[in-house]
Amino acid sequence: MSEDDFNANTLDDEDEWKDLEPEDFGTSFVSFGSNARFTNIEDFLQDAKDNYDIDLLGLKERHELETYGMIKLINYVREQVSQGLFRPDASSETFLEGDRYMKPFMDDDALLYSIDEIFDVAKRQDPSSVNELTKERMSDGDIQDLLKQNSQLREQVKYYRNAYQEAYLKNLNLQEHKDNESKEENKVYGSTMQIQRRTKIMILITSLHTTKAVSLEMAVAPCRLIELDIHETMLRDSVRTDAYRDFIYENKNLFTGKVVLDVGCGSGILSLFCAKAGAAKVIAVDNSSIINKAREIVYVNGLSDKIQCLKGKIEEVTLPVKHVDIIISEWMGYCLLYEAMLDSVLYARDRYLSPNGLMIPSHATLRLSLLADDDEIAAKVSYWGSVYGFDMSCMLATTHDEVEVRRVRPQAVPSRPETLLKLSLHTTGKEDLTFNGVDFLLSSERDVGHLQGFVIHFDIAFAASRDHDIQDAEVIFSTGPSGRETHWQQALALIDTSKAISLKSGGQVCGSVGLRKTDESSRDLEITISWQIKSEDPEASLSTSQQTW
Repeated sequence: MSEDDFNANTLDDEDEWKDLEPEDFGTSFVSFGSNARFTNIEDFLQDAKDNYDIDLLGLKERHELETYGMIKLINYVREQVSQGLFRPDASSETFLEGDRYMKPFMDDDALLYSIDEIFDVAKRQDPSSVNELTKERMSDGDIQDLLKQNSQLREQVKYYRNAYQEAYLKNLNLQEHKDNESKEENKVYGSTMQIQRRTKIMILITSLHTTKAVSLEMAVAPCRLIELDIHETMLRDSVRTDAYRDFIYENKNLFTGKVVLDVGCGSGILSLFCAKAGAAKVIAVDNSSIINKAREIVYVNGLSDKIQCLKGKIEEVTLPVKHVDIIISEWMGYCLLYEAMLDSVLYARDRYLSPNGLMIPSHATLRLSLLADDDEIAAKVSYWGSVYGFDMSCMLATTHDEVEVRRVRPQAVPSRPETLLKLSLHTTGKEDLTFNGVDFLLSSERDVGHLQGFVIHFDIAFAASRDHDIQDAEVIFSTGPSGRETHWQQALALIDTSKAISLKSGGQVCGSVGLRKTDESSRDLEITISWQIKSEDPEASLSTSQQTW
């Protein structure tokens, strides 16, 4: 998927279909020895085993095949069958030698794009995938019943998946009848709604598959769709992706001949940038199944000789080198640190970065502003007050308990931002990622009738030297309300209405902020803000209020 903004006016129907993965729209797997097609990978595997004595799962285990090995095996078998050998011998490993069988034997072979699905089937059928402690507590009959339920639920997943495909295609057809301006606008907002709608459906299906006391990989397809949505959203974030690309391409001298470690590589876009900039070797690490897609992307772009993809946590994988020259990562979460993986990045820095190595990005800054958005808050209150004629205002009870992530209009922020935290990635320690009692003083630049809360955003900087400070950075981007929108948007800490306050232009709010993890191993955050109106007249000042999100 291109990292450039999607431009509906420059894509025809054929181009749009090329950008979509085969598995998303009616994938069919062609039998090894006939024209039969299978929409289910398990049916294909059974056909290969029963009719052609090709046990792909067994051969995978026998030869300990990873993605590339499976690609070679599939192409080898298709070649042999085409030559009349309907029982091809794959007992030896000769087909693994060289790159002969890396070239697809059959055009548009969906099987080559679905290696991860074969691995998923292998895991589900492997008895060791069931937790050993659970096996001791459950009979074989119970386990078989659960496996049967799993199979039935997967059929339900296929139903919802097909329903989504049909709705999506209808939406595309409707888009064609819009004029260019409306088409562009509707496509942007429509795609966002589709992602949200699909995610909700898939999360629902996944929750149906949660089974107590047994560890099974269920709802693989919906989980994969959600994961792809996440990475598409990040790639479409041109502010984020362009910043990395621009810094890398404008500083190719930093990368030429160097060894780069990409922590949490995702789809591998940062690794691709580094390889194109001249890096001698890029090691891309990710603990999720997206690493399988990253391998494919690296291969089809002809960069397998430069980029090595490793699956696992950076704390647990074994790198092929002792030290790296550069560590690059897109580790930032909402509120900078919520669900972020900065701890892992700092571990990689301390474990692998050479003494003069470079961290990319180099600096991060967390900022706080005032929020006064009467229209948005009033609309929310009004909505829950009458939903199809029913009073659902009780839904507002939790509005002030958790941080809300959404886009804030610049005019809803009456103050300039105050800095809460500055991080230099070359020197920051884990102990710097939590704090308590950081003071702030925010001045309103207009009259505010109702102060709704606080806005939290962050800025990211890329410096070409570990000795440079943030003001020397070559590239900087902000997730603030005044900048271009990013997928991080802004984080809103809404004040309880019983503690709401008003301000005149020039009025000040002072207080302190604390931020800590909910527990040592968690990526969740707890934010506490204490605040009061500052006034020269002690009697005019409000008492200090405090709230935790």
